Amino acid sequence: MQDPSVQIALLVIVAVAATWLAGRLHIPSILLLMAVGLIAGPGFGLIDPDALFGEILTPVVSLAVGIILFEGGLSLRLREIQGQQRVIWLLVSAGVLITWMVGSGAALLFTDLPTGAAFLLGSILVVSGPTVVGPILRSVRPSRSVSSILKWESIFIDGIGAMVAVLTFDVLLVGFEESSPLSVGADVLMFVIVGVLAGGIAAVLTILPLRRHWVPEQLLSLFGIAAALAAFTVSNAFIHESGLIATTVLGLILANHRPIRTEQILRFSEIVRVLLIGVLFIILSARLTTDDLALLGFGTVGLIAALVLVARPLAVAVATWRSDLASAERWLLAGVAPRGIVAASIASVFALELESRGYAGAEKLVPLTFAVIMATVILYGLGTGPLARRLGLAESNQQGILIVGAGAVEQSIARALHDSGISVVMATTNRTDEYRARMDGLQTFYGNVLDEDIDLELELSGIGRLLALTPNDEVNTLACQRFTDVFGGAETYQLPTAALPPGIETSGAHLGGRTLFGDDFDYETLRHEFESGFELRRTQLSESFGADDLIEQEGGVRPAFVVRNERLSVVTADTAERAVSGLRGGDTLIWLAPSEP
Repeated sequence: MQDPSVQIALLVIVAVAATWLAGRLHIPSILLLMAVGLIAGPGFGLIDPDALFGEILTPVVSLAVGIILFEGGLSLRLREIQGQQRVIWLLVSAGVLITWMVGSGAALLFTDLPTGAAFLLGSILVVSGPTVVGPILRSVRPSRSVSSILKWESIFIDGIGAMVAVLTFDVLLVGFEESSPLSVGADVLMFVIVGVLAGGIAAVLTILPLRRHWVPEQLLSLFGIAAALAAFTVSNAFIHESGLIATTVLGLILANHRPIRTEQILRFSEIVRVLLIGVLFIILSARLTTDDLALLGFGTVGLIAALVLVARPLAVAVATWRSDLASAERWLLAGVAPRGIVAASIASVFALELESRGYAGAEKLVPLTFAVIMATVILYGLGTGPLARRLGLAESNQQGILIVGAGAVEQSIARALHDSGISVVMATTNRTDEYRARMDGLQTFYGNVLDEDIDLELELSGIGRLLALTPNDEVNTLACQRFTDVFGGAETYQLPTAALPPGIETSGAHLGGRTLFGDDFDYETLRHEFESGFELRRTQLSESFGADDLIEQEGGVRPAFVVRNERLSVVTADTAERAVSGLRGGDTLIWLAPSEP
């Protein structure tokens, strides 16, 4: 398998497959990607990234990380951190310094790295990264304040951590005695100024054509990526690795400039990010050799313990001192700090340079970094959920439902689910409907779910799916599109569209969620059925009274929902038959039936 085109194609295919499988298994994708890289590289020697990519490997990795941070910046909205700015800035300043010092000290204490290499390793390990934190937050869904702080920290700390690592690397090359505090301070200032200026200028040059609609719609996504690459390249031309700050700043400005729309750019960037992360982790893991892995010892455990048990809690304690965060929120912040792709890429780049210069200890930087990445992803990826639930900051079961609409039909469905032990939140812009639902004991939210910042106002902890039940088919479709990124396409549902007169095409419901109940049960049909005396009935099945008995007794049933072991299954138009045939004792069936006389 020496053909480069075949190797690259297989890299992409395996990266996508591993990412998909990790999602199905509900484990961090980085674990599978690193495992695949180790098997393909040092395990069986199936791929040699250095031979495959040659001299372009390092610049390609740097550009890919820049695009990843650009996508992260696009997801940042200033409204998210109202009241928490001080905590975030302290985490990416004082927190970085604390982590650097603790990590460097632990490297000196537990490994045999020389002083310079130990400080370089400590600087590399200060970064966290949205590539790992983002999936953890989407899976756990902790309180809004904790989510916002962790997301902002993970994106900004990559650029700042890269700056610390680059400066440490430069000092290491010229010698500590030749680097005065004044010169280092000047380098820090120039690093930040160049990165911010490059990102800001790129943002201005990007916003102008977007506001004046000079860019065709089909080129918006590529235009955004090109702007990020330009900002990264120009900034790096002045100061190495300052492009990471430039792309982050560019994304941040674009995301918060209201007159322009960045949804298409963000969506395409997300696709590119997932692909880049998958390919990069396999490549960088495959670069390890068996000799590299043999360099790891018990000292690695001490280094990891120092970062997890000392550096992170101490950094959070300093950053949250005298803040309004609850004690549980501080503990959760102290329990999330996984390392990601930026640490892996920086370590790989610097190790190559130092090894070429014959620097002692350079060969240990990459295996130690990957060991920390693997350990922290396992610890935080698998432990954040239980910790958040133990602290009362996340639900143990994301079975709740967000219902769009609060009319009579919506309230009937919400009441049946609520009485079955399912958490329900009803969102509506009709004040009368909202009041009636609230008086009936149902949890409500008054607001438009299509608003851009709705996720900053609507608490979604414990909510795992969306039911769009309004009489407006277009609103239902748009609501499903809006929340597909939150709940996934498999957990967004809407009523079938109303039948239209012959010759008139149906609305774009195929662009929305999965069809509820059946193709013939649109809103008007449901409303008519409820007004005619139908109701949603709950039946607890048992070994002695199963689904067949219920069907025989009632002459047929129209299933709507199934509750099994406190987990909810929504019946759709294409799963109705399987839902009934799969029922067993202990299940609760919620079905549409005529009310009893």
